[in-house]
Amino acid sequence: MAKRIIKPNAIYYIWTTTKDCIEILSDPHWARFLLLSVGYHRYMLNYRIYAYLIMPESFYVMIQPGRMYTVSKIMKLIKGNFARKYNEYKKLEGTVWKQSFDAEIIENEKHFKECLDHIHALPVERGLAREPSEYEFSSFNNYSKRRRTTIQLVIDPVPEKIGTEK
Repeated sequence: MAKRIIKPNAIYYIWTTTKDCIEILSDPHWARFLLLSVGYHRYMLNYRIYAYLIMPESFYVMIQPGRMYTVSKIMKLIKGNFARKYNEYKKLEGTVWKQSFDAEIIENEKHFKECLDHIHALPVERGLAREPSEYEFSSFNNYSKRRRTTIQLVIDPVPEKIGTEK
């Protein structure tokens, strides 16, 4: 596996799947638990979150690590915490997540918007909702300013400058 590129102050678009793409996150209980785990680790590890999406077999986030923890460490802790609790509750052993995760550095404002739009469009493209605002496990409503009655993770304000382009 190639080494992950670490760039100070970079925003990362990250996605990962469950092992063998098993749809364990189609159960709202586990989707909510993952969302709470992302939020908990955000405060403990001091990273910023700009978008999120939890799908039945995967999750997507746009984050900016702080100075203390790399994106790899953040993902290891989120996925590890979820896997321990899931296995404990289900009385299972073994791997819950695909071993690694995919990530790309967001280079500029245009790239940020493309990633954000992709995250918010996925539930509709996959037939899980008629429109993005209907999908419970997405940051779409944070951006549309619609009120949500179910769990919603607070996201950070989008930075004025993204990437290194001038």
